[in-house]
Amino acid sequence: MSNTMDQTSQQEGLTEQASAKVEEAASKAQDKASELREQGSMRLREQVDQRSTEVGTQVSSLAEALRRSGTDLQNEGNDKAAQLTSQVADRLEGLGSYLQRMSGDEVMSDVESFARRRPWMLAGVGLLAGVAASRFMKASSEKRYDESRALSQTGYSTSQVSAGASQS
Repeated sequence: MSNTMDQTSQQEGLTEQASAKVEEAASKAQDKASELREQGSMRLREQVDQRSTEVGTQVSSLAEALRRSGTDLQNEGNDKAAQLTSQVADRLEGLGSYLQRMSGDEVMSDVESFARRRPWMLAGVGLLAGVAASRFMKASSEKRYDESRALSQTGYSTSQVSAGASQS
C-alpha cells in the first residue's frame, strides 16, 4: 500500500512538473507572439509613413504640372479649362502636403475614420479601383494574346516584325 502511495505521489509530482513546463512554454510562446506582432505593426507603420510621404511628393509634383498646364490654357484663352485645372491643382496640392506632413499612424487613423463615416463611399472607391484594374488587365492580356497569336502564325513576335519593317 505504501508502494502504491509513493507511485501515486510520484505521478502527481511528474504531472505537476509537466504542467508547469507546459505553462512556461505557453507563456514564452505568447510573449514571442506579442513581440512579433509589435514588430510587424511597427514595420507596417514605418512603411505607411514612408509610402505616404513618397505619394505626397508625387501628388505635389502633379499639382505643379497641372498648374503649369492651367497657365498655358489661360494664355491660350481657355479660361474655363484653366480655372478647372487650377482648382484640381489646389486640391491635389493640399492632398500632397497632407500626405507629406502626416505620420503613417495619422493617415491610417484618418482612413479608418473616413471608412467608418462613409462605408458606401469607400466601397464605391474600391469598386472603381477594381474596374480600372480589370480594364488594365484586359487591355494588357489582349496585347499579349495578339503577340502570341502572331508568333504562332509567323514565328516572329509583333515587336520583331514591326522592328524589321522599320529597318527596311
